[in-house]
Amino acid sequence: MKFSLDFTTGYGQFYLNDKDEGDTGSPDFWTNEAFNDKLAVEKGILGISLENSEGIVKAELEILSSKSPILDFTDFDHVVEASLEINTGFLQINDCPFSLLVLEEKIEKANYRVRVYYKNLETAYNENPEDFYKIEMWKDSFSERTVLKRFEN
Repeated sequence: MKFSLDFTTGYGQFYLNDKDEGDTGSPDFWTNEAFNDKLAVEKGILGISLENSEGIVKAELEILSSKSPILDFTDFDHVVEASLEINTGFLQINDCPFSLLVLEEKIEKANYRVRVYYKNLETAYNENPEDFYKIEMWKDSFSERTVLKRFEN
């Protein structure tokens, strides 16, 4: 399943979460490490950081049947992944700070690995930003947040 996403959000972030789950106000959510890694992690929710402070999100979400085949990160500026447990059977994408529902999709209850690819980050503050966020997820056992490629701006 693949979804194109085009929406606006605030505070340079949006959320990928189990339906109505996650505490974005937790002191363990947006830590210094999470800001540096561009991905906040809490039970039931991931916070995806944008390079573009205007909150314009151009992205795609793909739910894969097995681990991502992408091993070459040359075309991306930053790549990070973390685990997300879906207990309700519904995946949501919400804006910040209003938690307006951008997408809700019924998926299998399971633990998922979520990988976020950040592209064209150097254009994020241009008049016509081209920053793009590719999100892939697949069923996998739990593991900690891992940066696979770091953007140094």
